Amino acid sequence: MPMNGVADAASWRAASRVAREARAEELTLPSGAVILAARPEALDWILSGRVPQRLLAAALQVDGSAPAADPEISGEDVLELARFACELVKASVVRPVIGDGPEEIRFEEIPVADRAFIFQWACRALDGSNGDGVSGKEGLSSPSVDGLERFRAR
Repeated sequence: MPMNGVADAASWRAASRVAREARAEELTLPSGAVILAARPEALDWILSGRVPQRLLAAALQVDGSAPAADPEISGEDVLELARFACELVKASVVRPVIGDGPEEIRFEEIPVADRAFIFQWACRALDGSNGDGVSGKEGLSSPSVDGLERFRAR
């Protein structure tokens, strides 16, 4: 940190990493692997434009009313949700690091059931969750559109 007390980029980045790791928790995945994961901050994702507009509109319905009409999901909507799910999983996993380095795991190497589990855990879409991501209501291997539309910080 410089003499004037203003953080430089490196110290700010390091403080951010420490804070992320401090809020991370162990998560046991369907494959049996145990990872360290932290739920991304919903407001950060909203403000940075990383939440698909269709999903954001559903999440911002604060009056609890159902949408007037349920428009069909376009191919572009599906691709946007898939990109969102991938980025959310990558942002949630603290350790092991997801990437292309020698000590990292490639996203494609993570079993699909584990990816879906991390995604649902990160979205807080598991109704009745007991804090470790276990739910009796929804399957863990296929996130539903209804589950995606319930995405919001609790």
